Amino acid sequence: MTVVIIVLVIVLAVAWTFSFFMFRSLLKPSKIAPYVSSFNRHLELMKKIEIKKWAKILDLGCGDGKALRFFSQQFDVKSCHGYDLNLYAIIYWKILNSIYWHKNIHIKQWNFLKADLKWYDYIYVYLWTSQLAEIEDRLRENKDKDTIIISNSFEFTKHKEFDSINNSKGKKSIFLYK
Repeated sequence: MTVVIIVLVIVLAVAWTFSFFMFRSLLKPSKIAPYVSSFNRHLELMKKIEIKKWAKILDLGCGDGKALRFFSQQFDVKSCHGYDLNLYAIIYWKILNSIYWHKNIHIKQWNFLKADLKWYDYIYVYLWTSQLAEIEDRLRENKDKDTIIISNSFEFTKHKEFDSINNSKGKKSIFLYK
């Protein structure tokens, strides 16, 4: 019985520590976006986007790579890359990727503001409007002219989308920018 209690305490301590570091940006002001996994209902909406197999996709602030797994599975894209500063989200991705192996998904702990954006056909973002406002100019200046930006749930402040996808209630949920 004592061994079971010790194991239970260890498991709970590890789970609490992992949760704390995954969501710590909610507890204090930070430039780092909180870890929020993409919702399945938003990913389902993105099935309406026509993405070719040869596409290269970048997820800025990718967290556990859920959106990248979606793009890989749904569209069988050539290359999916993600950048995030949250080490614990990346560790979680490594655990998930060891179970559901995707050879075309690569995630790195790195500041995406330093990324070379011209190489990608699609850039996916799931960031709050205030965070999008901070990176909007950099994105537009450093991406290829044909690169499409897919924004989940939040709009850019300066630029108008060229298309959007509405949810089941008729509200815009996915925004597409050039």
